Amino acid sequence: MVSSSGTHELLVYRLRGLPLESHGSPDHIPEELLKDDDRFYRIPVGGRPMGIAMAGDDCTVYVANYLEDAVQVVDLEKRELIRTIHLGGPQAPSLARQGEAIFYDARRSLDQWYSCHSCHDHGGSNDKPMDTRNDGNLPFTFKAVPPLYNIRQTAPWTWHGWQEDFHAAMHKSLTETMLGPEPTVDDAEALAAFLDTLQPPPNPFRNPDGSLTESAQRGEAVFHSEKAGCANCHNGPYFTDGQIHDVGLGAPGDRYRGFNTPSLLSVYRKTHILHDGRSETLRQALTGPHNPKRVF
Repeated sequence: MVSSSGTHELLVYRLRGLPLESHGSPDHIPEELLKDDDRFYRIPVGGRPMGIAMAGDDCTVYVANYLEDAVQVVDLEKRELIRTIHLGGPQAPSLARQGEAIFYDARRSLDQWYSCHSCHDHGGSNDKPMDTRNDGNLPFTFKAVPPLYNIRQTAPWTWHGWQEDFHAAMHKSLTETMLGPEPTVDDAEALAAFLDTLQPPPNPFRNPDGSLTESAQRGEAVFHSEKAGCANCHNGPYFTDGQIHDVGLGAPGDRYRGFNTPSLLSVYRKTHILHDGRSETLRQALTGPHNPKRVF
């Protein structure tokens, strides 16, 4: 048995005779398994079920449901939710909480394949270059997944920066990238409210009090120097000028010329750098394809 947080249900399997594969898998559950409710069935519980624990009777399951802010009791024999124990949260979810539910909801995609969270891990990035077709480029022009921290403050959007309407950008992602149902105006407002709450984890490369280390201070001087010129584009509170620059990294299949200056906040969390993730470290980017001598 597993909790499926993206589809708000428990998935219950009978292992004997289950058609498991040791590597690789089809996109869908085998038809023979879907038709056999003795070996596999679903129990809807709503919210975002996370942790589960089996009682000693091997029939009662306790579910920690994050979005419901509750512990739920499920009866496996009845195959249903029989009790919800609320933990004292607000009776009505805030707008941001409603948006959080959308962010983690796999039903917002084709065949429940993924949610916003699948690629933007807790608002960050999975750092896997993907072809979302968001920029209207030719097929197989892969882009790294950008983090969503401070997203509303760092217009324009997409790697090429062609998208200047935030709600339109979210709509396109939900309906064309994820191939999900049409969101309502309220959905968009709620999702935007949730994105406004996202904060990156503390930078582990700073001093315990949050100040810059000695080596970071030396790097800061280089960053702002005329020779390096980093601050010419990466400036302001979010380290981006919000402009489009052609830094010589485009591909023949790109529909648009140049790239939107990405924010450098939380860049320490990235495992792939630049629009297509071609560099695995900042050192690799700054001594190779994004060397200041090549950019300017």
